[in-house]
Amino acid sequence: MSSSGGPIQITVRRNAAGGWLADRPIAMKIFSTVLLVALVGVLVGVLGITRMANLGDGLQQMKAQNVENMGHLATLRGGMAKMFRGMMQFSLASATPAAKVTAGNAIRAADAVVNEALADYTAAVGDSAARQAPLNQFVEGWTAYQILRNVTIFNEPVPASYTGATGNEAYAAAAANMNNGIDALQAAESSEADKAAAAGAASYRSARLVMILSLAIGLSIGLLLAFLVVRTVKRQVASVGGALNALADGDLAKPAEVQIRDEIGAMAAAVNRARMGLADTVHAIVGNSRTLDQSSQRLAGVTARIAVSAQETAAQANVAAAAADEVSSNVSNVSAGSEQMGASIREISQNANDAAQVASEAVTVVETTNETVQKLGDSSTEIGNVVKVITAIAEQTNLLALNATIEAARAGEMGKGFAVVASEVKDLAQETARATGDISNRVAAIQSDTANAVEAIAQINDIITRINDYQLTIASAVEQQTATTSEMSRSVAEAAGGVANIATNVTNVATSAQATNATLAEADATVAELSGLASELLTAVNRFRV
Repeated sequence: MSSSGGPIQITVRRNAAGGWLADRPIAMKIFSTVLLVALVGVLVGVLGITRMANLGDGLQQMKAQNVENMGHLATLRGGMAKMFRGMMQFSLASATPAAKVTAGNAIRAADAVVNEALADYTAAVGDSAARQAPLNQFVEGWTAYQILRNVTIFNEPVPASYTGATGNEAYAAAAANMNNGIDALQAAESSEADKAAAAGAASYRSARLVMILSLAIGLSIGLLLAFLVVRTVKRQVASVGGALNALADGDLAKPAEVQIRDEIGAMAAAVNRARMGLADTVHAIVGNSRTLDQSSQRLAGVTARIAVSAQETAAQANVAAAAADEVSSNVSNVSAGSEQMGASIREISQNANDAAQVASEAVTVVETTNETVQKLGDSSTEIGNVVKVITAIAEQTNLLALNATIEAARAGEMGKGFAVVASEVKDLAQETARATGDISNRVAAIQSDTANAVEAIAQINDIITRINDYQLTIASAVEQQTATTSEMSRSVAEAAGGVANIATNVTNVATSAQATNATLAEADATVAELSGLASELLTAVNRFRV
């Protein structure tokens, strides 16, 4: 498992689109793109409305000028047509005087219509240079035509204010000026209408071009902004996704490169923090696993030394049992010989000396056995201390596994893989705790058996001491043996019972030593299992690369 050189430094880059926009929240980026497109639409709409309004004003102006002027000219021509019709009716040979009066009235009425239309048209065109010459031509021809017509048809005198020519030629010239003038006016109005229509068409084309260009530029900017936003978001999501995939594969050394400070940047920073926290947890688990493995190895050494001490204790206990059997046999002989005490004082004295020597040897053996059993108790205490260390390590491992489970739960989908590892670590820690608890119980049983053995050996020592005292009393009271035969027999019987107890207790010590050996064998198996669990824990965390 590799290790990184230190915490990841999270840097913020600036792309070509500008760091300010890149650092804005995603909602603001999307809203900015939509807002830009909306502003383009509003701008194009306002521009279109403005240009359409201008076009409408132009059409309204054309209506006010050209259409109304054409209406005045049409009214004027209509009046002239009525006048010509009245003149034809007046000039008919078959016309009666009444018909002539009617025709004359029609001519006067038509003149009024023409004059009114001419006045309206003159007021409408104002000082228009394009219309002024044909208008003057029409007015001049119309004025002369009315005078010459009245002179010709109605036989009216020529007005004094009229200085023009008279006669048919003048009359025809006035009619020509009148007709040419109105034709020129209509041509001028048609020309102005064409100009207004051309101006409206040009305005429409200009407005359409401006709207198309504005729409194209706005949409291009919007598409460019959308492309930059999508590219930035996609790049950051890919970076975070790569870090998460590496984390799922056990690689804790690959960071999520942060380029912006929006929601994705915050998520990448959170992934980096979780990754570093997970790496620290894995480091801690590795350290504790190695400590657990080393402790299990030390515990294996301690149990090996305890096994050697237990074997020595068993050997000493066997020696003590043999000595106790010998003492029991001697006491039995003494008990049998007490019935013949009177005849075998010397034999009794010799046996008493032998019994004293054996008792002294038994005291020595019991003291040696007591020291051995004391060593066994010290070794049991050492085992208990080591087991406490293992228990503390298991509890710490369990706590680390719980913390890892909590961190994995906080990471959500990103921590599922590590949650499984944390669960396995927790199970291994609990199994280690159960194994150390079993060792503690067995060590407690060894300590209890050792205490019982020490107490039994102390009783043996007391009994052997009493036997020694009895033998000394027997040796010193050989001269009085005859008088005290009954008392000696009773004492010898008690000694025989005590020696039997000694033999039983020494046998129990040997049995306890054998039980200690069996318990130590189980402890060795448990230590081996604990070492295997530590190895499995190291294997589980070694899949992570930090």
